[in-house]
Amino acid sequence: MTTDIRTTDIRSPPAAPIRATVYVSRWPNIPAREFPGVPNGTFSPTTATLVSGATEVVLIDALYLKDDVRDLGDLIERTDKKLTTIYITHDHADHYLGFGAAPGAIPGGEGRGAASRGGVHEAEHAASDRAVAHSVRRHLRHGGAASGAARRRHAVRRRISPAHHRGEAGDTHSASIVHVPEIDVAVAGDSVCNEMHPMLGVSTPDEWQDWLETVDTVERLRPRMIVSGHRRPDGDDYAVETMIALTRAYIQDFAAASKVAKDAEKLVATMVEKYPHHGNVWTLQYSAGQAIAKRDAAE
Repeated sequence: MTTDIRTTDIRSPPAAPIRATVYVSRWPNIPAREFPGVPNGTFSPTTATLVSGATEVVLIDALYLKDDVRDLGDLIERTDKKLTTIYITHDHADHYLGFGAAPGAIPGGEGRGAASRGGVHEAEHAASDRAVAHSVRRHLRHGGAASGAARRRHAVRRRISPAHHRGEAGDTHSASIVHVPEIDVAVAGDSVCNEMHPMLGVSTPDEWQDWLETVDTVERLRPRMIVSGHRRPDGDDYAVETMIALTRAYIQDFAAASKVAKDAEKLVATMVEKYPHHGNVWTLQYSAGQAIAKRDAAE
């Protein structure tokens, strides 16, 4: 008897899983001398996300403190996978300086990057020009895309959402969201908050309304996991409904209170009373000062 191997039930091995790993930074101290009128405090811990497949890894946001960038590089190295892309969700230094200021700290990170103009983006852009590593800050500050020969090649990048929604906003108008539909993950940058006072001091009331629309966009993606740009080291990335609801309510409450508060101190007190468990009051103090100053200047 002979056997035709073409008819034998030989099953293909399952594809390697796509994984999302979140690194959360330290709580850095903020000296008052750098921000007159704002007391000493701590800045929010910042996140970086690794999306990995069988052999490759994509880094979403690159942190900014030397020790955190070093530890993040060690984590990437321990995956024993090739870093193909560094994607920056938005143009705030706490999310990108680790890429530009310490190009050797992230293994394989030299000359690989993508910056965002806004929207839900596919993290597929790999910069072939090594000068990007040294000029990324200039590119980001002008809202440009620091990308070279963009092409689809491997599993990680193929499985990151190709949908683009222009004009997304968070605490800056050049914000973006990275959606990984295969594992129902949305890396939201600073567009969604996770038990942290959001930075409302670098945007305007009109832009806060745009921010609310971005929260709606994230909600429509129906993710199982949301990675916020800032969260507590013990925060829960799966508290999706809570994050969406509290971000939306916080922006609305801050906008309403900033119209009637006597001064920044009163605005801070109002928000702390409403959100007593949110971390990083320093960001609220800064945002309140800026919001009241802009309001009074416009009157």
